[in-house]
Amino acid sequence: MFPKAHHRALTRAIVAAALLLALSLLPAPTSACSLVAQQPDDGWAVIKTADGALFVWNASGVYFSLALKGAEIKPLDDPEHIFLSVDGRVLQIQLAAIKNFAPDAKEKRLDDKAILAAHREWESKYIEQLVHSKLTLRTFNAKLSTGSDASMWQFDMPEGMNAAAQKQLYLTLVAKDYVLMLNSETGAAVSDADGRKFLLDTIATLKFSPTPIDVQKLSESIRSAKP
Repeated sequence: MFPKAHHRALTRAIVAAALLLALSLLPAPTSACSLVAQQPDDGWAVIKTADGALFVWNASGVYFSLALKGAEIKPLDDPEHIFLSVDGRVLQIQLAAIKNFAPDAKEKRLDDKAILAAHREWESKYIEQLVHSKLTLRTFNAKLSTGSDASMWQFDMPEGMNAAAQKQLYLTLVAKDYVLMLNSETGAAVSDADGRKFLLDTIATLKFSPTPIDVQKLSESIRSAKP
């Protein structure tokens, strides 16, 4: 998510995704191509795979892919933000520029843990303004298989919001000059542990690329590899 759209993205995450508003889903193309959806202006795409889909990000000098496993994975019909439905579970993917919340990070030589803590504070304070309620955060530090530090945090939805989602879950890590954030939720049918596992399993598939990923070439390669 580009910095200028950050606050609108947060609003959508808390109000729309959290309250599970009925958003229509983008239909998959009927052609043989495995490309499900692509937003070239925003630099992301979703490619159908044998066991789910591959999310590809090409923007802001950051290039990566995430494997999403599920029987039905579709982008939610939102032209400005990245929301995916993974077997009915809402997943948001966004980037926040470090300069927006820790402009002196380089001068202070902040490590990843300090940057993620600053991002969590910045993000949660803004959410408190949206929901007009003080949040009680639970934080879990994580170490990815790549050795990178990650932060997981969550909070209960404020009482009185009548939300189907009971908790909001976040997983963040530093990616160059940005923080990459995955956001999901839990409810009556999804436990906290299951929600955190979903985010950890997803981030475990993260693959960075030093150069922009050729989405069309990758899509054709995946399609040709199918039995």
